[in-house]
Amino acid sequence: MLGPVGASGLRVLDIYAGTGALGIEALQRGAVSAMFIEQNGRRCDDIRKTLARHRLAMQGSVQKGNALNAVKRLKGEFDLIFADPPYELVEFDALFERMNEANLIAPDAIAFLEHSKMTRLPDFLPGLALTTHRLYGDTALSVYKSQTGILTESGGE
Repeated sequence: MLGPVGASGLRVLDIYAGTGALGIEALQRGAVSAMFIEQNGRRCDDIRKTLARHRLAMQGSVQKGNALNAVKRLKGEFDLIFADPPYELVEFDALFERMNEANLIAPDAIAFLEHSKMTRLPDFLPGLALTTHRLYGDTALSVYKSQTGILTESGGE
């Protein structure tokens, strides 16, 4: 879904990282860095071990904590954002509001949000606009792009 360039050269944010599989795969496909946010301490340790095992420890860093609080501590912009919270946790609006306020969303950012097919996400989140919505069984994947990037693509200001 990222096109022929894939993750090459991108700065990745993997929120609700779990095993870290999405961010780690992005690093393996050429991302320059990945930040993982995970609340479970054991999973944070597992992500660090996996990064070390794949010789990606220098490009990846892990923050333990609640996603809404952790994003407030981040610096810099992210080009590729993965968010796959537990289905009962629907806090995308608040999360992206904080990210937008902290200027974490790069001008050409793309965000992949995984959620229950029963959850209807809005056409716009702070700093982002919905571009694709797909269903896979009980799971839905909503893809958002930075509104700045969309304006640029469409010839707007």
